[in-house]
Amino acid sequence: MAAALLADRALPAVTRDVVAGRTVTPEAAGDAVAELLRETTEAVDAAAFLTAVAVTGAGPELVAAAVRAVLAVARPVAWAGPAVDVVGTGGDGSGSVNISTLAGLVAAAAGATVAKAGNRAATSRCGSADLLEALGVELDAGERIPALLAEHRFAFLFTPALHPALRRLAPVRRRLGFRSLFNLSGPLANPVPLTGRLIGTATRRDQEVLAEAAGLLGHRRTWVVHGFGGMDELTTAGPARVLQVDGRNLTESVVDPAQLPLRPAGPAELAGGGPERNAVLAREVLAGTAAAPLLDMVLLNAAAVLSLAGAAPDLPAALALARQAVREGAPAELADRLARDREDQVRDRVRVRDRDRDRFRDLVRDPVRAHTPKEGRHGHAPR
Repeated sequence: MAAALLADRALPAVTRDVVAGRTVTPEAAGDAVAELLRETTEAVDAAAFLTAVAVTGAGPELVAAAVRAVLAVARPVAWAGPAVDVVGTGGDGSGSVNISTLAGLVAAAAGATVAKAGNRAATSRCGSADLLEALGVELDAGERIPALLAEHRFAFLFTPALHPALRRLAPVRRRLGFRSLFNLSGPLANPVPLTGRLIGTATRRDQEVLAEAAGLLGHRRTWVVHGFGGMDELTTAGPARVLQVDGRNLTESVVDPAQLPLRPAGPAELAGGGPERNAVLAREVLAGTAAAPLLDMVLLNAAAVLSLAGAAPDLPAALALARQAVREGAPAELADRLARDREDQVRDRVRVRDRDRDRFRDLVRDPVRAHTPKEGRHGHAPR
C-alpha cells in the first residue's frame, strides 16, 4: 500500500525536482513516466511535467526511462526475425518530402526488413502515416504486422495503434503546442525488437541525448545522425555527423556525400507538400523517375538502412544495391503489393461484415430456421 502511494506521488514530485534543477534518479524518472501514462493521471499533472521537462531539457537517463515506460504498456509485436527502423525526430522545419519513409521502402525492396514506425503530421504538412495512407498502404495492421514483415519485408507501425497510452496524452500535447519528451523517446520506442536503427535529429543536442539513451537501453547497430543544414536525415548537400551506438560503445563519424556518386539536393529540390503532393513525388522516387537530387537523397538514406541491416558490407556497396533495386522497379512494385494487400483486407472485412449481417437478419426473421443446418431445410436429414 505504501509503495503504491509513493508511486502515485511520483509525477508531481519529479516535476518539482525537474523545476528545481535537482537530480532525478532513473528509478524516479521511470515511476513518473509510468504514472504519466496511466488513464487516471490528471491532465494538469501531465502538462506540468511535460512543460518542466521541455523547459529544462530531457537528459539521456530520462529519455531512456520514458522509452522503458512506454514499451512496458505498448501492444507487443510477435516478431523474432531481423528488422530495422528509419525514423526522425522531426522539427527541422525543412518542409521536405518524407525521406525516411521512402528510404524505408527502397531499403525493403533491396533486401532489408523494415519495421517503419511513424505517425501523422505534427510539425509538417505530411507525416509518414499521411503519405503511406495516400499510397494505399494499411496503417493499422495490428496482428498482421509479422505477416507483412515476413511476406513483404515492410510493415508500418502506426504509433497511436501500438501505443494507446500515448494516444490518451495526445490532447494535452496538442494543447501545449511544443515538442515534448515523447518526440525524443519516440524514435527509440519501436515495439518490434529491432536489430538496427537509423535515427535522424534536427539538433546536435538531441543527437547526443538520443545516442546516449540508446546506449543506456543496450541498443546495437544504431546510427543517430544530424544532417547538414540541420536536417534530421543524411543529406547530399553536405557532411552529416553520425553517432554510432553499439551497446555502451559510442563512436563518432562523418558521412560525406562528396565521397559518393551522389548529386547534391538543396531545400527547393527536396520540398514537399501535403499528402497528395508527396504521394506524387513518392511514386516518382519509387519508380526511379524523380529528379536526380531528390532520388539520390532517398538512396543515401536507404543505403544507410541497408548497411545497418547487414545487407551490404559498407555504405558504397549499400548505395549500389539501393540504386539497382530502383532501376529494376522493385520499390514501386513493393508499394503496389502493399496497396493490394490492404485492398484484399478491406474486401475480406466487407465479406465478413455482410455474412454476419445476413446471419443476423435470418435469425430475426426465423430463429428456428436460422439455426437449422442447410441440408435439413429441404426435408433431408443432416449428416
